[in-house]
Amino acid sequence: MIILPDTKILSPLFCYSKKSVFEEIADCGAFITGKSAQDIIRSLNKREEWGTTVFFQGVAIPHAVIEGIEKNFAVLSILDKPVPFNSVDADEQLVDIAFTLFISEKSDYDETEKLLKDLTTILSDQDLLNALRMVRNEKHKIEVILNQIDLMLDKIEHGMLGDPIETAENQVQ
Repeated sequence: MIILPDTKILSPLFCYSKKSVFEEIADCGAFITGKSAQDIIRSLNKREEWGTTVFFQGVAIPHAVIEGIEKNFAVLSILDKPVPFNSVDADEQLVDIAFTLFISEKSDYDETEKLLKDLTTILSDQDLLNALRMVRNEKHKIEVILNQIDLMLDKIEHGMLGDPIETAENQVQ
Protein backbone atom coordinates (compact mmCIF):
# COMPACT_ATOMS: atom_id res chain seq x y z
CA MET A 1 0.00 0.00 0.00
CA ILE A 2 1.35 3.46 -0.89
CA ILE A 3 0.83 5.92 1.95
CA LEU A 4 3.61 8.42 1.35
CA PRO A 5 2.53 11.06 -1.16
CA ASP A 6 4.45 11.44 -4.42
CA THR A 7 7.80 12.80 -3.25
CA LYS A 8 10.29 14.86 -5.22
CA ILE A 9 13.93 14.86 -4.11
CA LEU A 10 16.15 17.93 -3.77
CA SER A 11 19.50 16.53 -2.75
CA PRO A 12 22.11 17.63 -2.12
CA LEU A 13 20.63 21.08 -1.63
CA PHE A 14 23.06 23.94 -1.13
CA CYS A 15 21.41 26.63 1.00
CA TYR A 16 22.55 29.03 3.69
CA SER A 17 19.28 29.87 5.46
CA LYS A 18 15.72 28.73 6.08
CA LYS A 19 14.62 31.41 3.62
CA SER A 20 16.76 29.95 0.84
CA VAL A 21 15.53 26.41 1.67
CA PHE A 22 11.92 27.61 1.37
CA GLU A 23 12.76 29.34 -1.93
CA GLU A 24 14.17 26.12 -3.42
CA ILE A 25 11.25 24.04 -2.14
CA ALA A 26 8.77 26.64 -3.41
CA ASP A 27 10.39 26.66 -6.86
CA CYS A 28 9.92 22.88 -7.02
CA GLY A 29 6.35 23.16 -5.71
CA ALA A 30 5.54 25.92 -8.20
CA PHE A 31 6.75 23.78 -11.08
CA ILE A 32 4.51 20.92 -9.96
CA THR A 33 1.40 22.97 -9.14
CA GLY A 34 1.57 25.89 -11.54
CA LYS A 35 1.22 28.19 -8.52
CA SER A 36 3.64 31.02 -7.90
CA ALA A 37 6.66 30.30 -5.76
CA GLN A 38 5.84 33.40 -3.70
CA ASP A 39 2.36 32.05 -2.87
CA ILE A 40 3.90 28.77 -1.75
CA ILE A 41 6.50 30.55 0.39
CA ARG A 42 3.71 32.62 1.98
CA SER A 43 1.79 29.43 2.78
CA LEU A 44 4.85 27.77 4.33
CA ASN A 45 5.72 30.88 6.36
CA LYS A 46 2.11 31.27 7.52
CA ARG A 47 2.23 27.73 8.94
CA GLU A 48 5.60 28.43 10.57
CA GLU A 49 4.05 31.40 12.43
CA TRP A 50 2.09 28.87 14.52
CA GLY A 51 5.31 27.28 15.72
CA THR A 52 8.39 25.58 14.46
CA THR A 53 8.11 22.46 12.33
CA VAL A 54 11.46 21.21 13.64
CA PHE A 55 10.63 18.12 15.67
CA PHE A 56 13.94 16.28 16.01
CA GLN A 57 17.59 17.23 15.91
CA GLY A 58 18.33 18.24 12.33
CA VAL A 59 14.87 17.44 10.92
CA ALA A 60 11.79 19.51 10.07
CA ILE A 61 8.48 18.78 8.39
CA PRO A 62 7.32 22.10 6.96
CA HIS A 63 3.81 21.77 5.59
CA ALA A 64 1.04 23.91 4.18
CA VAL A 65 -2.36 23.63 2.56
CA ILE A 66 -2.08 24.70 -1.07
CA GLU A 67 -5.30 25.85 -2.72
CA GLY A 68 -6.30 24.16 -5.94
CA ILE A 69 -4.04 21.11 -5.89
CA GLU A 70 -5.76 17.78 -6.42
CA LYS A 71 -3.64 15.58 -4.19
CA ASN A 72 -0.90 15.84 -1.59
CA PHE A 73 2.75 15.72 -2.59
CA ALA A 74 6.04 16.14 -0.79
CA VAL A 75 9.55 17.42 -1.34
CA LEU A 76 12.42 15.77 0.51
CA SER A 77 15.36 18.14 0.86
CA ILE A 78 18.69 16.89 2.16
CA LEU A 79 20.94 19.86 2.68
CA ASP A 80 24.67 19.91 2.13
CA LYS A 81 25.09 21.43 5.60
CA PRO A 82 22.69 22.39 8.39
CA VAL A 83 21.01 25.81 8.39
CA PRO A 84 19.24 27.70 11.21
CA PHE A 85 15.54 26.84 10.99
CA ASN A 86 13.92 28.31 14.06
CA SER A 87 11.11 30.72 14.65
CA VAL A 88 11.73 34.07 16.29
CA ASP A 89 10.78 32.89 19.77
CA ALA A 90 12.75 29.62 19.76
CA ASP A 91 16.33 28.63 20.49
CA GLU A 92 18.52 28.02 17.46
CA GLN A 93 17.69 24.76 15.74
CA LEU A 94 19.83 23.55 12.85
CA VAL A 95 18.18 21.49 10.11
CA ASP A 96 19.73 19.47 7.30
CA ILE A 97 16.70 17.34 6.36
CA ALA A 98 13.34 18.89 5.50
CA PHE A 99 10.41 16.75 4.44
CA THR A 100 7.95 19.32 3.12
CA LEU A 101 4.34 18.25 2.74
CA PHE A 102 2.01 20.12 0.40
CA ILE A 103 -1.57 19.38 1.40
CA SER A 104 -4.62 19.51 -0.83
CA GLU A 105 -7.72 21.25 0.51
CA LYS A 106 -9.54 18.04 -0.40
CA SER A 107 -7.43 15.94 1.98
CA ASP A 108 -9.02 14.35 4.99
CA TYR A 109 -7.83 16.35 8.01
CA ASP A 110 -7.55 13.34 10.33
CA GLU A 111 -5.59 11.28 7.79
CA THR A 112 -3.20 14.17 7.15
CA GLU A 113 -2.68 14.72 10.87
CA LYS A 114 -1.97 10.99 11.31
CA LEU A 115 0.51 11.05 8.41
CA LEU A 116 2.38 13.97 10.00
CA LYS A 117 2.44 12.22 13.38
CA ASP A 118 3.64 8.93 11.88
CA LEU A 119 6.33 10.71 9.84
CA THR A 120 7.66 12.35 13.00
CA THR A 121 7.91 8.91 14.58
CA ILE A 122 9.75 7.42 11.62
CA LEU A 123 11.98 10.43 10.95
CA SER A 124 13.08 10.47 14.59
CA ASP A 125 15.14 7.33 14.02
CA GLN A 126 18.81 8.34 14.05
CA ASP A 127 19.94 5.38 11.92
CA LEU A 128 17.44 6.26 9.20
CA LEU A 129 18.52 9.91 9.27
CA ASN A 130 22.18 8.94 9.06
CA ALA A 131 21.39 6.71 6.08
CA LEU A 132 19.67 9.63 4.33
CA ARG A 133 22.62 11.90 5.04
CA MET A 134 25.13 9.35 3.77
CA VAL A 135 23.34 8.87 0.43
CA ARG A 136 22.40 12.51 -0.23
CA ASN A 137 24.33 12.39 -3.53
CA GLU A 138 22.63 9.19 -4.73
CA LYS A 139 18.99 9.72 -5.70
CA HIS A 140 18.38 6.03 -6.38
CA LYS A 141 19.35 5.14 -2.82
CA ILE A 142 17.20 7.96 -1.46
CA GLU A 143 14.27 6.49 -3.40
CA VAL A 144 14.96 3.11 -1.77
CA ILE A 145 14.82 4.76 1.64
CA LEU A 146 11.57 6.55 0.73
CA ASN A 147 10.11 3.17 -0.22
CA GLN A 148 11.19 1.82 3.16
CA ILE A 149 9.57 4.81 4.90
CA ASP A 150 6.37 4.04 3.02
CA LEU A 151 6.53 0.42 4.20
CA MET A 152 7.02 1.65 7.77
CA LEU A 153 3.99 3.94 7.44
CA ASP A 154 1.97 0.96 6.24
CA LYS A 155 3.14 -1.11 9.21
CA ILE A 156 2.22 1.69 11.62
CA GLU A 157 -1.23 1.94 10.01
CA HIS A 158 -1.75 -1.79 10.50
CA GLY A 159 -0.22 -1.87 14.00
CA MET A 160 2.68 -4.05 12.89
CA LEU A 161 5.66 -1.75 13.49
CA GLY A 162 7.40 -2.76 16.67
CA ASP A 163 9.97 -0.97 18.72
CA PRO A 164 12.70 -0.14 17.89
CA ILE A 165 11.78 1.33 14.51
CA GLU A 166 13.10 -0.71 11.60
CA THR A 167 15.44 1.35 9.43
CA ALA A 168 16.36 1.45 5.77
CA GLU A 169 20.08 1.62 6.41
CA ASN A 170 20.77 -1.98 5.43
CA GLN A 171 18.60 -1.66 2.33
CA VAL A 172 20.87 0.94 0.73
CA GLN A 173 24.23 -0.66 1.33
